[in-house]
Amino acid sequence: MKKPAKILEPAAVAMLCATLMIPQQARAQPSQTRPGQSTASPPDLQGVYQSIADNVTLPGGLKNAGSPSAIPLLPGAAQQAKSVDLKKDPWKLCQPVGPFRMMAAEQVKIELVPVSTLVVMLFEDLSHGMRRSILLKRGHPEKLEPTWLGDSVGRWEGDTLVIDTTGFNDRTWLNGEGAQHSDALHLRERIRPVLAGQYLEYKMTAEDPKTLAKPYSYTRYFKKLDSEIVDDPCEDE
Repeated sequence: MKKPAKILEPAAVAMLCATLMIPQQARAQPSQTRPGQSTASPPDLQGVYQSIADNVTLPGGLKNAGSPSAIPLLPGAAQQAKSVDLKKDPWKLCQPVGPFRMMAAEQVKIELVPVSTLVVMLFEDLSHGMRRSILLKRGHPEKLEPTWLGDSVGRWEGDTLVIDTTGFNDRTWLNGEGAQHSDALHLRERIRPVLAGQYLEYKMTAEDPKTLAKPYSYTRYFKKLDSEIVDDPCEDE
């Protein structure tokens, strides 16, 4: 049975964001415009969003597409997945599952909080999603310490936030069927507002030449909510 949900107070959110703030000297760097990048101000993505159900179609025919369960595995990776004990699924153990799987979860709820030169992504399901810090205006460090969520860097391409993530540890799965990934896992995400800002279009692409037969992409749409995220604790299955 889940524990009673508690609303995250604004002060708590601010504290979470503060723990992720980058050093002052990095925040003070002047803005740099990449070739082909718009100089217009990026859209304000701040807010709480929840993914729509797969059977919902938005105006213009917009709907969710693809799923982590449909990823094309190389023969060796497919054989490995068959030998995995599904009882050790990180999701069932209330452990982080990584961005590729988390963002495709059914009706996942997130909050986006732009803070200086980063965007913080908070998950209502904190056990599985943790919180992500997407740093803007810098590249990946030369040496990365592998983590659950990897190292995420972002940039704006017009009205689209483009996120590049590498540096994952080997403790997350690509889906609930035991599909593993390697240290070469590379994620690319594209987030942009659609339908007058009432929804976000989210596109995820995964590349891993050691486990995937080819890059795989899925799309999700998130509805903007007039609410706050709450503490949704997880219990082991």
